[in-house]
Amino acid sequence: MENKYLTVTAINRYIAYKIDTDVALRNVLVKGEISNFRISGGHLYFSLKDEQSEIRAIMFAGSARTLRFMPEDGMTVLVKARVQVYEKGGTYNLNVFEMQELGRGEIYLNFLRLKEKLQKEGLFDEEKKLPLPEWAHHVGVITSPTGDALQDILSTIKKRWPLTKVYLYPALVQGKDAPASIIGALERAQNNSRLDVIIIARGGGSAEDLSCFNDEALARAVFSSKIPTVSGVGHESDFTIIDFVASRRAPTPTGAAVLVTKDQYQVIREVNEKLNLLHFYYKKILEKKYYDYQNITSRHHFKNFPDILALKEKELAHLDYNLRVHSPIAIIDRYLQRAEALARSLRVYNLPERLSRLVTGVEEKEKALANQITVLFNAKEQHFSALLDKMHAVNPLNLLRKGYALTYQNGKLITAAAAVDQKLDLEIRYYDGSIIAKPLKRKD
Repeated sequence: MENKYLTVTAINRYIAYKIDTDVALRNVLVKGEISNFRISGGHLYFSLKDEQSEIRAIMFAGSARTLRFMPEDGMTVLVKARVQVYEKGGTYNLNVFEMQELGRGEIYLNFLRLKEKLQKEGLFDEEKKLPLPEWAHHVGVITSPTGDALQDILSTIKKRWPLTKVYLYPALVQGKDAPASIIGALERAQNNSRLDVIIIARGGGSAEDLSCFNDEALARAVFSSKIPTVSGVGHESDFTIIDFVASRRAPTPTGAAVLVTKDQYQVIREVNEKLNLLHFYYKKILEKKYYDYQNITSRHHFKNFPDILALKEKELAHLDYNLRVHSPIAIIDRYLQRAEALARSLRVYNLPERLSRLVTGVEEKEKALANQITVLFNAKEQHFSALLDKMHAVNPLNLLRKGYALTYQNGKLITAAAAVDQKLDLEIRYYDGSIIAKPLKRKD
C-alpha cells in the first residue's frame, strides 16, 4: 500500500491538468454578484457569488483596461473567463478577460433600501447619537468568542490602556440567526450599569457574511441603546447598516478598541508636558513676587523695616522666654510640691491638732499665692502691651496715618524749609498716596 500513494503536489497537478485540458472550461460565461472587490497593481481581485456559492476571480491589468465601468461590491456582472487551478494552494479561480455589467445584486439593493428607510426616520442623525466617554474604564464587547476580532480587541486594549476591564457578551456574527443573537447580547449588556461603551465587532468577510449586520431589528436595537456603541465590522472598505446607527464607526475591530481607549504612553507624555508647564508658570510667578518684594523693600520708608521687625522679633522671643521661665503654672507647681511635702510630713507625724492649724495656714498662703499670681500676671501683661504699643508707635506707616507727611523735591527728602527750591515742584507723600504742590513763598 505504501508504494501506491500520491503526493499532494501530484493530486493538484493532475486536477490542474484535467481542468486545463477541458475545452468547456477554457471559455465560460458566468453570472454573479461581485463581493470583496479590491485593486492591486492594476489587477482586479474579487469573488463572484449567487445565493448558494461563490468563486474567486482575478482580472489582470491588461484586460481590466478595456472596461468602461468600475466594478464594485454588490454589482451583478456577466464575465467571460477561463477556469484555472492554483496548484500550490490547491484552489481554483476564474481568470476573467471580459466583463459586462448587469445591475446591482439583491443583497446590495436590500442594503440600499433599508439604509434609505432608516435615514429618513432619523436613525443616522448625529445629534441623536450618544457621545463616547473620554475615559472608558469598563468596555462591553459583543462578538464571537472564538473569532480573531476578540483577540484583536483584547490585545489592543491591553497595549493602550491595560486598566480597562472588558466584559464579553458572546454572539453569533454570521448567518440567519446572528441578528437575534446580537440583539440578545446587546440586551444583556444594557443590564450592566458599569459599562461605559459597547463594541459590536466582527472580522472581515464577504458581503454575504456581513449581511447579518444589515438587519432592521438589529439596527433599531443599536439605535435604542442607552450605552454608547461602536461598530467595528469587517475591513475599512466594508459598510453595514449598524455602522450608520452606532454612536461611532470604526474601520476594524482593532480600530474600535483604539476609539474607546486612551494611549497610555500619550497620556504619560501629556501629563509630563502639563507638569513642565506648571513648573514654568510657578517659577515665573515666584520670580515676579520676588521682584515685587524687592521693589517694595527698596523704597525709603521700608529700607530699615526688616531690621526693625527682626529687633522686635528678638524682643518678643526674650519676653516669651521670660514668661515660660517665670510661668504662673511653674510657680503653682512649686507651691503644690511644697504642699504635697507638708501633707506627707503631716501623715508621718499623724498630729490632728497640728494638721488643723497647718490647714488654716495653707489656706491663707493659697489666697496670698493667688493674689501674687494675679499681680504678677497683670504686671507681665501690662509690660507686654506696652511693648506692643511701642512697636506700633515706631511703625513708619502708623506715623503717616497720624497725619504726618513726607516732602520730597527732585527725589530728595526735605528736612528744612531752607532746603526748598522755589522753582521746583514739591511731592508730598501721605500714607495713602502723594500729591504735587508748588512752593509759593517761604514763611519763617
